[in-house]
Parts: sequence; C-alpha cells; structure tokens
Amino acid sequence: MPRSIRASTQLAYVLDRQDNVIRHDQLIAAGVSRDTADKRVVRGSWRRLLPGIYLTRSGEPTRRQKVVAAWLWGGDECAIDGPDACAWYGVDLERHDRSAVHVVVPFGAPVRSRGFVVVRRSLADIEIGDRGMVAYVDLPTAAIVTARNAASFRDAIGVLSRPLQAGRLDHGALLRARERIGDKWCRQVDSALVAVGVGLRSPGEKDLHDAVGTSRMLPEPEWNAWLSLGDGLGLVCVDALWRDAGLVHEVNGRKWHAWGERFERTEERRARLVAAGLIVQSCTPTQLRTARDAVIGRLERAYALGIGRGMPDGVRVIDPMSIAK
Repeated sequence: MPRSIRASTQLAYVLDRQDNVIRHDQLIAAGVSRDTADKRVVRGSWRRLLPGIYLTRSGEPTRRQKVVAAWLWGGDECAIDGPDACAWYGVDLERHDRSAVHVVVPFGAPVRSRGFVVVRRSLADIEIGDRGMVAYVDLPTAAIVTARNAASFRDAIGVLSRPLQAGRLDHGALLRARERIGDKWCRQVDSALVAVGVGLRSPGEKDLHDAVGTSRMLPEPEWNAWLSLGDGLGLVCVDALWRDAGLVHEVNGRKWHAWGERFERTEERRARLVAAGLIVQSCTPTQLRTARDAVIGRLERAYALGIGRGMPDGVRVIDPMSIAK
C-alpha cells in the first residue's frame, strides 16, 4: 500500500507539472507500466500523442499540451523553437502553420521529426531565452527560424518586423541569431534582414521602399522617423520622411500598420501631422502593389511642391532612445 501511494503521488505531480502529458519513462518511474498505458489508450481514456508520449485524458490535445509533448519528444536538451517560442514572448504571428510544433535539439541528438513535431538540429549552443512549463529558445532565434520557414518573402519581413515594431529586440540581436543558425535555407531570411535593417517595419514599407527606388526625382527618405510635432502630445513615428520638403508618406493598412497603435487612430495622427504643417501623403499596401506608378506620381508632385521648404517650425526629428535614457 505505501508503494502504491508513493507512485500515485509522483504521477499526480508530474501530470500537474506537464498539463496531463507524460513520457513512458516518467510513467515507469511513477510505477505505471507501458503496457498499462497502452491499454488505457485502447480503452479510449488516454491518447497517444507521439510514440511513448501520452495524454492522460480523452479528446483533442490543447496547443499547450502539444507543445509539452513536442518538448518531451525532443529530450532534456531541447527547446521550443519558431512560432510557439515567439508566442511565448508575446509576439503572435497570424500566418504560420498551426499544425506543427517546432523544437531545436543538439546536432548529435537521435530524435527525428515525427507527427506534428518538426525537429531542427543546432550546431551552435542552444540559446535558452526563458523557461515556463518547457524551455524556449531566445526571441531573436525564434524570429529568425520563423522567418526562414515563412511562406513568402513578405511574410518573412512581417515576422522580423513584429518584434522590432514592438521594441522587443533590435536589428543587432537578429543578426547575431542569424549567425548562430548557419547558412542552410537562409536566402529568404537574409533578404528580409536587409529590408528591416534599413528601417523598414512591414511588408508594405518594403513595397514603398522599392517603389521609391524607381523614381528619378525622389531621394531616399528617412524610414520610421520619430517626430515631435510641438503640439504638446506624444511623439509620432512616420513611415517615410523627406526633411527638405517637409513631406511624410504613410502606408496605412489595417493588418500591418496597426501593430504600433490601433488602426482607428490613423486619422487622428494624420490630422496632427497636417496641423503641424507637414505635407502628408498616404496609400494602402494594395495600392502600392496594383497602382504603384500612380502612388509614386502623387508623391513626386508633392515633393516638387515642398522641395526647399524644410521642416515646419516646431517640428523636430527625435531619437526616442535618447528620451528613454
């Protein structure tokens, strides 16, 4: 009887810590044979999520339970990688494969991808950024891995832009994570790193950057410039700024542009920019893709009208980090 009580207590502890997901060696240590576990699966009271890994209840596993199962499958030295690690740090990504859970393991580990688990092998030391119920890679690594696996170049920019826009990391941290990962399958993420490295913070801004590059009139603007408008209110970050013309251009899209602030406040910001004396042009990401020449034509005419006027009185370009210090 005492042995049974100890086994039950140990099992309850492990199941509580791991959200009712357990590996066969943990079951055996708690006094439950693998044969007993398999019989419970046959009866339908448990579910086998992966070979030797069980959910000790019926029904579909939650996302967290699948994450725990993937971590158990990877072994003691693994960490949750990619999109689920990004989500752990509060960087939610709309467009990624929700059917898979990514983990990273040391290069020599015997574990392989199986079922819903995608395994990445790391030649470098695995950078653990945080631990909850399981271990997670650091945010820069998670972002680089997710961008590398993104469905398109635009999606890769979006992945890298999200934590940058939120101020969760800087470009240098992304570059260091990219160097640790190595060169395999990184052409797309390298191009996306170049894009965000010049100050772009969304796929729409990348489209604007490319469009401006086709113009013979427009010089390169300052990207994501922070302005003090002199109206006693907060700073405003504009997508593109031409100081010599006092000209601002915004790419206003509900999906991408609302990361830093609510989309409903876009018109309020525009009104503040106009009231401060700036020339303000804007377009949507769709207009940039389908009517680029018209967008650039309007921008060129606005630049021609403003060239030489400079910034309006009271409007200053600010380094927000200097204020933070």
